[in-house]
Amino acid sequence: VLATFFITSATILQNDWRDRFHDARKGKMLALQHQKAFITWTITYWAMSGGLIVLAVLHDHAIGVVLALTAIVGLVYSETRKIPLVPIMLVSLCSATEVTLPIVVGGNSEKLWLMSLSVFCIIFAREIMKDLEDAYLDRGYKWTFPLRIGERHSKTLATVTPVMGSAVAIKVSLAALLGVPFILVASILLVRGGGPSTSKMVLDAGMTLIILALITFG
Repeated sequence: VLATFFITSATILQNDWRDRFHDARKGKMLALQHQKAFITWTITYWAMSGGLIVLAVLHDHAIGVVLALTAIVGLVYSETRKIPLVPIMLVSLCSATEVTLPIVVGGNSEKLWLMSLSVFCIIFAREIMKDLEDAYLDRGYKWTFPLRIGERHSKTLATVTPVMGSAVAIKVSLAALLGVPFILVASILLVRGGGPSTSKMVLDAGMTLIILALITFG
């Protein structure tokens, strides 16, 4: 859990530092205004990640290897922004991979693979919603679905995939039904012209409820 936290945090810090000039055009000034602090924290978090991965390898070789591969993806993610499909696939796959870690130590593989698929679908949709927000600034800087296939088709894709993810989550446990209404509302809002940021917030609420429901009742 600690290794996953530090790898994820280090990846986000590195990406924010790498995109600091581009993000400033969106009004996100933190990384640009504190460049030295950002690079220091990035290095520190990667160092912590490396140490925890070593400990994980010593504890369980398979888990250590999976964490190491996740870290490698995190390190290269910031440099893949112009490669078609790669950025969104890396984010979605890494998020889904974290769910499958218990399989390595004998967890229920069927349920965990299904949960992994559900996470992939929902994160995939969330990334498209985020890209819809930033489409007006991302042209020429990165590859995204809104820039490649247009707003209309991107919204359709961002509507279908979370509904699929919800259906898979329900197959894992009926407790997931608690969060499904929020995901459906997020999809409807997006299709009916609601802002991507609002849809993303509602989707996040649905994801949170599904996670809490699975922890509590699943």
